[in-house]
Formats: sequence, C-alpha cells, structure tokens
Amino acid sequence: MSKPMFFMRATALAAALALTGGGLLLAPAARAEAPEAKAATAVTATGPLWGHELVQRAPDPAVRFGRLPNGLRYAIQHNETPKDGVAMRLHIGSGSLQERDEERGLAHFLEHMAFRGSTHVPDGEVVRMLQRQGLAFGADTNAFTAFDQTVYHFNFPKADAAALDTGLMLFREIGDGLKLEPQLVEQEKGVILSEERVRDVPPLRAYIAQQQLVLAGTRVAQRLPIGQIETIQAATAERLRRYYQANYRPDNATLVVVGNVDVDAVERQIRERFAGWKRAGKPEVLDLGKPRPAQAAAEFVADGAPDTLALSWLLPPDNRPPTLAASRDQLVRQLAAAVLNLHLADRGLKAGSPYLGAQGGVQPSVYKVAGEAQLMVVAPPERWSAALDSAVEVLRQLQAQGVQPADLQRVLPTVRSFLQSAVAQAPTRQHAAIADALLNSAHQDGLYQSAAQTLAEAEPMLAGITPDELTAALRRDFGGKPLVFRSAKAGPAGVGALEQQVAQALSRPLAAQAAVTAVDWPYTDFGPASAITSKSTDADLGTTTVQFANGTRLVVKSTAQEKDKLSVQARLGQGRAGLAPQQLHAVWALNFMPLGGTGQRSVAELTQWQQATGKLIGVNLAVDKSNFVLQGNTRPADLLAELQVLAAFARDPGFRPEMADKLTGVAPMMSNQFEALPAIVFQRERSRVMNSGDARLGIMPSAADIAATKADELPAMLRGPLAGAADVVIVGDVSVDAAIAAVQATFGSGAERPRPPRVDLRQAALADGGTPHVAFHRGRADQAVFGWQWGMPDHWADPALSNTGRVAAALLQARLVDTVREKLGITYSPQASGGGSLDTPGQGAFAVQIETPPEKFDGLREVLAAQLRELGDKPVSADELQRARQPLLDTALKAPEHNGHWAFWLPRVLAEPRMKAAMLGEADGLRAVTVEQLQAFFHGLAGRQPIEVVARAPEAAPAK
Repeated sequence: MSKPMFFMRATALAAALALTGGGLLLAPAARAEAPEAKAATAVTATGPLWGHELVQRAPDPAVRFGRLPNGLRYAIQHNETPKDGVAMRLHIGSGSLQERDEERGLAHFLEHMAFRGSTHVPDGEVVRMLQRQGLAFGADTNAFTAFDQTVYHFNFPKADAAALDTGLMLFREIGDGLKLEPQLVEQEKGVILSEERVRDVPPLRAYIAQQQLVLAGTRVAQRLPIGQIETIQAATAERLRRYYQANYRPDNATLVVVGNVDVDAVERQIRERFAGWKRAGKPEVLDLGKPRPAQAAAEFVADGAPDTLALSWLLPPDNRPPTLAASRDQLVRQLAAAVLNLHLADRGLKAGSPYLGAQGGVQPSVYKVAGEAQLMVVAPPERWSAALDSAVEVLRQLQAQGVQPADLQRVLPTVRSFLQSAVAQAPTRQHAAIADALLNSAHQDGLYQSAAQTLAEAEPMLAGITPDELTAALRRDFGGKPLVFRSAKAGPAGVGALEQQVAQALSRPLAAQAAVTAVDWPYTDFGPASAITSKSTDADLGTTTVQFANGTRLVVKSTAQEKDKLSVQARLGQGRAGLAPQQLHAVWALNFMPLGGTGQRSVAELTQWQQATGKLIGVNLAVDKSNFVLQGNTRPADLLAELQVLAAFARDPGFRPEMADKLTGVAPMMSNQFEALPAIVFQRERSRVMNSGDARLGIMPSAADIAATKADELPAMLRGPLAGAADVVIVGDVSVDAAIAAVQATFGSGAERPRPPRVDLRQAALADGGTPHVAFHRGRADQAVFGWQWGMPDHWADPALSNTGRVAAALLQARLVDTVREKLGITYSPQASGGGSLDTPGQGAFAVQIETPPEKFDGLREVLAAQLRELGDKPVSADELQRARQPLLDTALKAPEHNGHWAFWLPRVLAEPRMKAAMLGEADGLRAVTVEQLQAFFHGLAGRQPIEVVARAPEAAPAK
C-alpha cells in the first residue's frame, strides 16, 4: 500500500486561489474546537453532525447524507463518470494524535492489521478478493494514517452487486471484526519498519524539526504517524486492541459511496449491514496542548535536506462552523495571501532575485491546536540571508502600502475563471475525486456544496471584497515577530544568526515598491494562415487528422467524458534521439526552458497577463526519445490563447537570464537531495545498466551531469528543433472545427517549416548475469534497494511475450507480497514490472525491486530464486491468473474513458501507424495470456542469470 503520511485536499474555492499563487492551502476548511463554538459543534447523542446541519446551509443536492442511530455518518452519490464503477471510502476520525504515550505508531500499525485477517475474512484474502474484482493493490486498494484520521479506500471498476457487497462487508469487518492475532502482529512489524526506513529521508526529518519548533508543547510535535521504532517493535495484540476499541466506533466513522449505483439500494445496504456496529470503547478526552515554542528559531542541517526558510506567525485557531460569515472571513484571508504571492512571484521571477521561490499562506487550523501564517522561501544556502531579507521586504512593502485595486484585478479573474470552469466540469467529475472531496469535507466538519452552489455564494463575496480588507488581513495574520526555521544541506548559520537576520529584515527602512505595469500579449499574428492540404477521419479512433501546407499536422479527438477540459501538446524535433552525445548530460534541465520566457515577454509578464485576463492555460516543456513536447492543459474558451502561448515559446523562445538564475540555483539542491534518496539512486543505476549507458534511451542525471550543465547549453539544444514543423495533438471537450481554426491561426500559420527525419533508437541485446552493479547513496546505513532484471525483446518483436511479461510481473508481485512482505516481513512494497517497449526496438525488461537492509540480500536472493523455480515448475491456478490479470484488464478497458489515455496514444499512432493495433488490442492481448505461457516464461527466467542492481550506503557492509 502507498499511503500519504499527511493528507490534505483543497476545496474548489481554495484550489482556485492556489492557481493564483494563493498560498499553502493545506486545510482551508479546518476548524478547531474553540470554547465559543462548542454549542454549535456539539455532537448529538449518537455522533457528530454533518457540516450543513451545524449551520443550516444547503449541501450539494446530488448527495444523500445520512446518519444511523449508532452515529455512523454516510454520504452516497449517483455518478456516471466513468460509466461504470464505484469509489468507496471509510473514514475513522482518529489518527496518531489519539495515541497514548506508549502507543506512538499503533494507529498506523492498526491500519496495516486491517488487511491481516478479521472475523469473516482470513489473513491475505482481502487483497485477493479485491484483485478478483479488478482492483490493483496500491492504486485501487489503499489506506493511510494521518495525525487526526485513518482512511480506507477501494475503487471498484464495476458497480455491480458483488462490488458493493464486498466493499461494505470489508468496511464492516474493519469497523469491529479485526482479529489482531499475535503471530500476525509479529509478522507485520517488519513491514512497518521497512516503511519507516523508506520514509525516513532528510526532507521528512526537516519537517519534523520544523513542527517541533512551531508546535512545541502540543501533541502534533510528538505524534508523527509512522511512530517510534521501539514502540513498533514492542507492539502487542493487546495494545492494538485498546486503541482499536477506543477509536474504531460507529460514531467516529464516516462512509462514502460514489458511483453508478442505486442510491436507495445502497442506503438500505448500509443500514442493514452497519446498524449492529456497537461502540466497544469510549473516546478519551485528550488535551492536544497549545503551542509554546521554547525558542524563536531552529535549524536543521543534514546531507540531502532541502534548502528552505520558513517564517511562522502563530494565530488563534479559527474554530467557527462553516457559516457564510466564517466562509467570507476565510476568503478574505486567502485572497490576501494570494495578493502577497503575486508580489513575491513578481520579485522572484526577476533576474538576480536572491530567492528561487517564495510563497505565503494562512492555515486557519493546524490540527485544532493553532492557526498559522507562514512565509516559505527556497534559496541557495549561500544566499539564505539575502533571500530572507528580500521576501520579508516584499511582505512589509505590501503591508505598508496596502493592497491596491490593481492587485485585485490580477487575483479575481483567475478565481472566477476557475469557479466557472468547475461548474462546467461538474457533470463529468470522477467517482474517486468526488468521494475524496466528500470525505475531506466530513473530516473537516465542513460544508460540502456543488460547484454551482459555490459559485453562486462566492460571486457576491468576491464582488464586495475591498483592498482595505485584504490589507487588514495581511497586517493581522503576518504581524509581529515570527518564528524562523532553516533547513539546509550544509553550512549551518546558527540560531543566533537566524534571529538576528529576521530582526534586521523586519526593521530595515523600506523603499517604495514600484507599481506593476499592465501587460498585453503580443503574439496574436503568426503570419498568413496556411492552407489545409488534407483532412481525414479515423472511425475506429474517433479522430480527425489535418495536414497544413506549412508542415504542421493536427490530430484532434473530441470527447465529452471530461467536460471543459483540454489537453494540448505540440511535438517538435527529434527529442533525445537527435541530440549530440556531448549534449545528453543537460537533458534534465530542458524543462526549465519556459522560465526563460519568450523574446517579447518574460515569464513574469506572461503570468501577469494570464492573471489579469483570467486565462486558464499552462506551458511546460518535456522531452522524450522522439520529440520535444510543449504542452498545457486548458479549457475550450482558452484554447486559442493556449496555442498562442505554446507557439510563442516554439517560434520565439527567450532563454532570458531568469532561466539561468533558477537553473543555477536549483541544480546543486537537486543533486544533493537525489544522492540521499536510495530509490532515486537505484533507479538511476538501473536505467544506466539496462540502457547500456545510452542517455538517449533515458537515464536520470548523475551529480556530475547536473554539475556540468550550464544554462547557455539550452538554446543550442532547442532553438532549431522548436522552430520546425509541429505535430499538434488536442484531446478533450472541443469541436473539430474549433480545434482546426485555433491551430491554423498559430502553428498552422506562416511559412513552411522543416520536419526532421525520425531517428530510430535501438537497444542492443543485454547479456544476462555479470558482476552486481552497486551504487552508493548517502542515506541511512540500513536503507537499501535490491533489484533483479532480465532483458526482453521489444513489444513488436513478440507481442504475446510482451503481454505475458506484464501479467507475469503482476503475478510475481502478488506472490512477493505474500512471501517477502507478509510472511517474512522484510519489505514494505515489493515491485515487479515486465514487457517490451513500444517505442524503442530491442528494448524490454522484466524487473523486480525490493527495499530491504543489505544484510537481508542473501535471504532475498534465495526467496526470489525459489519463487521463480516454483512458478516455472508448477502452473498457476486459474484463480491466481485471474487475480493477476483482472486489474490490468480492467485498467485497459476503462482507460479510454480518460483523456490522458488518448493524449498518450495518439502521438504514437501519428508517428507509427501500427501503434493503433497495439492500442485497440491491449485488452485482447492480456486476455490471451495462458497459464502455459506464464509457466514457460518463468521457467525461462529461472534458467537465466539475473542482472543484479543494488543501491546501498557505502558504510553498509556488502552482502556476501
């Protein structure tokens, strides 16, 4: 399972503010339980109320909200995107904050045990029964534990009776049926300790140090969800049961079901199945404490740590229920932070800025112990003091001069555009997205409304907000002397120096801040429109392909499955395949190119124009083996603007000094952090080995590559390719005629442009075995990643073998979950992958990757070898084959309902027509894999020597 340690979601309005640079919207609807709010937030005799019941405001009418007599809350919504399927969530309103001193880590431990056997489901059968119904372990079957909640989620590809019965049955088992058998508790300890190793990286340790400064005196600073190693090692079934009975209660739980379901029928099932869930224990009255920082500054310096500064102003928590008045107050605070971020970005995007990025935000409630305003700054370690001075100066200038009408004219258009787009997108929101939003609203005691309701309530609020209100909020939330925290990879400044620098920054005389000049967009004329020389349709794909006289090609796929959304990509040049060997070390830096702006507009000016007009557009540069790809996501109303921006970057790239500043500052930070992350070091070494050292086939950069890269290399790599003929691919909610017109006015305009020949890369056959390849990371000595790999043919050489490799990987991964994870407890998340490349002749691989300490490598080799022999000697059962294949098959069948599927395949079909058959035949190819093919595949692997790749710390003793 992959579980985020800290959970956050943004409301629709908060997400809109985030688009404007609105700040750290970690929990915009969170409300602490203050004395004045106790009457309003008091629970009934059976359990907590819904947020709309607290304030008598109308919730989303599409949702059926309810509550059982035992206190269990539930929310059900009928939804038809995708056409079938159902998302189910179980929320327990307790996490690590509810642990006793001797229980630190048991909330998370208990979450693991929810999959290790219950009254009606034996150990290991939870995952198996879900796999039979097409759920992939991790992607569709998952759980996480946070400070104040534990969540279980299932995403069923079908919404049939079996899915609903299975999901509700398992949730009820989790509620009060867990066995917590001592033997299984002992087995699971190794899995959790593996997870602790994986997560214990410098950025997390820096976060902990920051929490211990800002929230000293509270439980938050003492209750990291992963817990303490000694507590995990000492865990017993009795201790887990104590926490279980106290916290897994119906009046502390919320159930969410969203999908193509009969709401009345689901409600009946919930009432029948969960009515008998009794409270086995009582909640403890907890004192979460109040922040009492013992010092004004703290510093965390460690190899691999991020180079950041954080100024924190502690505030009283906003504990009011979600009334209109409270919502408006929070909107004012968030808009004020958004204006601050405009000014921080204006300064940060200028050449010579001492900081690489800075952002302010207000969190109304931090786990019910405090509110917090924060100013985060990212800067090279040698410039931390100048960066702090500069960011604080921006804040103080804004507070002194006040928010101006021009600031609102930059913030409000984007907020309104986002809210309007949310209304347009609402009919095709995905089951999982709705379920997660409902769950988060319930967790925050918030008000869950439709996008239309949010827009209707927000409009009069936005219209009535004044600059003076925002100024007052900035002065209040960011007033006084803040706490300061510094994280750095090297070069400690010292607590005294930090305090002194903040004091100086807050007292330095201020210069008047220059007003931002209004910016227009000059790229509206790209020359005479080029004639259309051919136009064809593909009935199988539902696509239209257009050829323009200037060499531009367009493929457009009109879909109604994601309303008001468009994916746009312009593919140019030859990608990595066309680069000279001496250029390959700098490939990693190419995505910095948009920061260089265009010839006529800096990226700061582009941002200002976008904000003032409310355009929802984006620009990114990616590189693959065959193309440089300028891409962005937008909405139908802004398609022309999106294409104008992409065409401007292609035909008139700026490569301004701002790009060089950011690249030069980020490079050493990135390099340092990479070397401290075992998984990154492993992936880099594996890609080097499996690609025979050819960076054109895709290799993560080494520290030497990053250090050798200079910003002035980028123009030579990109100017020529970007000036060539483009292949434009548009997928989404747009008519064919509108797409053609927008492309004809941009990439399809002007003189004929050259189209370079396609360069076909080829992977040489890899020799089996050989000396193990060992790469060294700079993390903990007990952190290591072990991998076995075997070369395979590409997909086209043997499609049946490629599909067999995919199913074989799913089968082996499931076996390893049973063995090295559940039975041996030596790893957290074993991974396997297999198949042949679609894009590179000769390239393919079957691979296994496992995190475990170096001293366990010998045992792991024996287990893997034995597992491969067994799979080669004995055919798997029909049930095991189904469990391995069904999640892959259901994913393939449902993929066409997502625009991303088409955005992936259509450029490939355009470049290589046989890709169409691979795309349309994916499901049939998976269905065709037989037990005999799998047995033969594993028999062949067992007889070959694997290519072994290892990442470990240099101080760890090498495995024998």
